[in-house]
Amino acid sequence: MNTKDNPMEEHKIMSMDADKRDRVLNAAMKEFAKGYKNAVTDAIVREAGISKGLLFHYFSTKKDLFLFLHEYALKMLISEFFSLINLKQRDILERWRQIVLLKIDLVHKYPAIFAFVNAAYMGENDDAAVEINEQKATFSDDVYPRLFNDVDTSLFRDDIDPQKAIDVIVFTMEGYAAREASPNKTLEDYEPEYERFLREVDEYIHLLQRCFYK
Repeated sequence: MNTKDNPMEEHKIMSMDADKRDRVLNAAMKEFAKGYKNAVTDAIVREAGISKGLLFHYFSTKKDLFLFLHEYALKMLISEFFSLINLKQRDILERWRQIVLLKIDLVHKYPAIFAFVNAAYMGENDDAAVEINEQKATFSDDVYPRLFNDVDTSLFRDDIDPQKAIDVIVFTMEGYAAREASPNKTLEDYEPEYERFLREVDEYIHLLQRCFYK
């Protein structure tokens, strides 16, 4: 399945009864949270209570199902995220803290989806890796401009290039997230770390404020 040529909203599974569709997608996310290589379609159909033939009527391969789920999960999380974030907060560092808090809230609200997404990024995806990276890049290209648009550049020191300062802040955010991510950790492993995450994020925010702000 090419998600650009076949938009998610037009996929034939969207014609399935909503309750049954949710069972299928939830069962598939649960199974793929074990990792792409370890996921077994027999387990998905057993959990969803459907036949294997029906599953492959909607998704011709395991890879097609995996890619659809990834796009589905990202669209749902991003839609929820932007319904909650306050973009009227124009201080980019305060916006960063808000992003971290919202992400923690969404992890608690949708643990199965985050477990799936975490496995999709941290696991070995074999023949699906290229498409997963392409989908991720497409969503990043959409989300980042929206997140960092209309920030208050008057907060920066006069001798600072605002765009370079914004770049450094974004690089710091991405670098911190990459450093903390681990393919060997589950969501349960991250749970005790949330207070430390927030404390360290605040430390970075205060450091960047001293470096860049008036």
